[in-house]
Amino acid sequence: MITRSKPLVYLDQNIIGLIVNKEINIKPSDEFIFAYSKEHFREIHRSNNPQLYLNALHQIDAKLLDLELDQNWKITGKAIIKESGTPTELYSEYLDAISDVDLSEDIFDSFLAWVNGGGDKESLECLPDIISEQIFEITKDLTNSHAELNDELAHITPDFKGVINDLIENGNDIIKTRSALGNDKGEVGSVLGENIIEKIWCIIQPSSGGLTCDEFFGFNPKDKQGYDTWPMYLGIVGSCAVMDIIGYQAEKKCRKIDKLPNVRSDSGHIGMGAFCSLVVSKDKRLVKRANAIYKYKGINSSATVL
Repeated sequence: MITRSKPLVYLDQNIIGLIVNKEINIKPSDEFIFAYSKEHFREIHRSNNPQLYLNALHQIDAKLLDLELDQNWKITGKAIIKESGTPTELYSEYLDAISDVDLSEDIFDSFLAWVNGGGDKESLECLPDIISEQIFEITKDLTNSHAELNDELAHITPDFKGVINDLIENGNDIIKTRSALGNDKGEVGSVLGENIIEKIWCIIQPSSGGLTCDEFFGFNPKDKQGYDTWPMYLGIVGSCAVMDIIGYQAEKKCRKIDKLPNVRSDSGHIGMGAFCSLVVSKDKRLVKRANAIYKYKGINSSATVL
């Protein structure tokens, strides 16, 4: 949740692109606040001319909406609006912050592409060694724990390679995967109306292995990674990944390694939009997913297509 005096309107990055290209003219409002998040910064960072997008955010007096973290850098479940700092200044801080992180956020993209029916065997085979190398790099200066961690990696890596080999052996036919989940005739992709997730669950539940709906969609994972309650933001991001696999408003780009950063951004925007009153996007699939999730979880937000 977030405490605010005015409603927040969250603009997807594709709307910011329309402003940059002068296809729409948006001005600051006295009735609500335009919000953006660090997910915009990730997309801006991948663009050819970041300053154009930063100028557009400044033009509409948009404010940075950020996840609140506790003293242990864990998500509290709340979000905050940064009242000070221009988009350019805050983007510069963002670049400084990510320059200190050596672990790549796209490290698992070969795995994600494979389970969605794409990717390639060679990239997947390299994944265990890539993970070991990156962990080695970020811990090499921790003299006390480095040796112990190295020993752990030596034991874990062969097991992980076994998992990857099993994945490769089983193949990446997404039709077979969806069929095994009860969606053998594409029913999930054609679900319409209200209570979308509940309707999907009626199709999937017999093949869910005893999971609850919240567990299956990632809102209440069994492994909460130290959290007492799994943060809604992470649950939303996880549910989007599940929707890709089962085929609800999924796009072929989730099968392409080079497109997965955009897929992650879509789920990140839906997650941050949950702290706002309205999400505006050009992407009809994103809007449908967002509304399905917000409705299911009783979130007081909605999404609309511009």
